[in-house]
Amino acid sequence: MKTVSIENIAGIRSGSATVKPGLNVVQASNFQGKSSFIASIRTVMGATGHYGDHLLTEGEDTGSVVLETNSDSYAVTVTREQGERPVRSGTPYLATDTDQVSARLFAFLGEDNPIRRAVRNGEDLTEYLQAPLELEDIDAQIRTLKEQRDAVDARIDTAETAAAELPAVQEKVTQLTTELESLRARRDELQQERVDDLQKGDPSDQLSSSKSRLQTVKNKIERIENRIERTTERKADKQSELDELTVPSEPVDSIDVEKREQRIAALRDQIHLIEDLYHANRNMLEDGDLDRITDVSRTVSGDDITCWLCGKESTKRELSGRLEAMQQTIEQLRADTNDLQEDITEYNQQQRLIEQRRSQHDRLEQERKQLGAEIQDLNGERRTYLSKRDALEDEIQALADQLDTTESQYTETLTDVKTEIRTKAARLDEARERLDTLDDRKSDLEGLREQQAGYETEIESLRTRKTETQYELKAAFDTAVSEIIDRFAPGFDHARFDIRTDPQGEIEGFELNIARDGRQTTVDALSEGEVELIGVAVALAGYRVYDVEDRTPIVLIDGISQLASAHLRKLIEYLEATTEILVTTAYPEAGDFEAHIISPDEWDVVSDRDPAPA
Repeated sequence: MKTVSIENIAGIRSGSATVKPGLNVVQASNFQGKSSFIASIRTVMGATGHYGDHLLTEGEDTGSVVLETNSDSYAVTVTREQGERPVRSGTPYLATDTDQVSARLFAFLGEDNPIRRAVRNGEDLTEYLQAPLELEDIDAQIRTLKEQRDAVDARIDTAETAAAELPAVQEKVTQLTTELESLRARRDELQQERVDDLQKGDPSDQLSSSKSRLQTVKNKIERIENRIERTTERKADKQSELDELTVPSEPVDSIDVEKREQRIAALRDQIHLIEDLYHANRNMLEDGDLDRITDVSRTVSGDDITCWLCGKESTKRELSGRLEAMQQTIEQLRADTNDLQEDITEYNQQQRLIEQRRSQHDRLEQERKQLGAEIQDLNGERRTYLSKRDALEDEIQALADQLDTTESQYTETLTDVKTEIRTKAARLDEARERLDTLDDRKSDLEGLREQQAGYETEIESLRTRKTETQYELKAAFDTAVSEIIDRFAPGFDHARFDIRTDPQGEIEGFELNIARDGRQTTVDALSEGEVELIGVAVALAGYRVYDVEDRTPIVLIDGISQLASAHLRKLIEYLEATTEILVTTAYPEAGDFEAHIISPDEWDVVSDRDPAPA
């Protein structure tokens, strides 16, 4: 059992009611707060503000709804600063955006339900059917996982290259070790032959050391020159990319986005206001008890009616014509809104393209400059080593000249052996260091492949989940339509979702396909009751696929006056089986219900203080 207490929400200034498990029927005439009670439940559940404003009583600055359950309490306050839209605060029953949006779209089925409204207007349903998926932003998750996977792929390439190079480097280490041992043995033999010649101060040691250092310097110069060549090529590549990159100029036709957005908001407010006026007068003209509010003279040729707004004599046909003119005004306002939105979208797309190209240009320019600085540093380092090389060559030449006059063939041989030993030892150290590096990279390979497989699994899981959910929506809608056709026997043969894909085969939307007498048709050719049944079927498909019954225990239904009383009862029976609590509205003429009846007799509603126009 749940108690709802209301202050200044929609048309209810104050009131409270108890909602029980099973069917709850708010039964009363027009202007008694039925739809406002449904709006109050949506408010405390947290499902207002999504696809519409928070529903604050006109002329009031604050309103609230408190929901008391057997174990918890939830309170929501709606406030409006001067000239601003209402803002919600507090603790609603539904805590997350996903739960709130899912309930708003698929469980709270009032006349202003976005899905029912979209079906009535023949609009694209894709945005609403995929809204819970968009809140999870699965595509962004996939992009992030792909970036992480690509980074791992690069590391795997490095590790695989290391694994392929490892045997050759290992062989090189073994070969250098063997050659170094042989050279050292040869040196020992020479030293044993001429022990007396290898006394301290022997110039061959100094010459050998200088030659070894010279070889090291030459190797360093060669590596630096190779790096300069590679870096110069990379810089040229960046320059080519810069030359090929075209940065668009600012759009010629600049627009004031904020001003257009303000105009859109104003148009939407006008649309909501005129729609409310249209529906209220249309319901009064078609379904209301006109005798209660105006004079009606019924004749054979038609009803003569005294307009309850202006007091002038008119006919039902003339009043219907005025309502049609009001509907055309609404459609024109919607067209104006769409034109403004398209201007904003096109302008924003141009701005994003300009920003992307500028960012790419700046990145390439920065990389080119960095490579240029790197080349300058390398050239400086090369000049330093060239100077060292020249100095060592002069030093070696001087030592060689000295040895020529004092040393025998033995000394030259020993010097060459010592030089080769030092060179081989340096190369062996480099090879061992390279071997350790490659071994470390290879050891990471298995773990990297596991990471790669993990990312692939996550990406595929997200893709599969999104695709399966979209196909589940199609299947669930087919099931709901089949159930409705069996129960209500409407005038259409079937309704289904056709799935729309992009060139890559990714599902990008749903198209509603309706058939009557074996031929495709549109909602414009259906009765209002049939259109509302299709809207309910679409909402139920989302309700089942997104497990909305696990998110909210309540389903709300309102504004189904287009259905006959018998069909309304069938719809209530149909929906009652899907939820723990079903709250619906009904006129007194609908008769008795086997349900918990909620009466607004004790409520203070707007119509009590502000009588309807004559």
